[in-house]
Amino acid sequence: MECNYENVSHWFDVYFEDVRRNQANLETVPNLRKYFTTDFELVLYTSPLSPPPKSMSRDALLISFVHPDLHEDIVPRDYAIDLKRMIVAVRFEIRFHDRVLGKTWEPIQASAHYHLIAEEDGDLKIRKIHYWTERLPEDLLEIWAKRREEALTAHALGYINTGS
Repeated sequence: MECNYENVSHWFDVYFEDVRRNQANLETVPNLRKYFTTDFELVLYTSPLSPPPKSMSRDALLISFVHPDLHEDIVPRDYAIDLKRMIVAVRFEIRFHDRVLGKTWEPIQASAHYHLIAEEDGDLKIRKIHYWTERLPEDLLEIWAKRREEALTAHALGYINTGS
């Protein structure tokens, strides 16, 4: 892929659409692995967790995407693309809707700087993200953590009980 504004912008549109489609469910979250380098790092400046982690790996990020029935829609609003440095600043809002409770929260504003690399085949990968967000509501964080724990526990028990 040629690294120009239109192609990089389109790549991010596809990335955010894939995140929208594949986040939440344990079965589909691994589809997002292809967007990140193996040495990926997420640096959180305003973490919803306490104490905030300084950074997260690719696997930790993917696990954070697991929260069944809690839909997270990341809607990009602005891209600022620096092709020379391969950094894309994105301002977006995040909308959460809990399908079980039927609850929707007010949109949360966030921004991130995505550091990209172009692989030999021309595909882009995200190497690092610097991330800022508004504080998430406490009830949303509790639901998120509960759904992730339930999904991962069910998966682990299934694995343990079948021996595979």
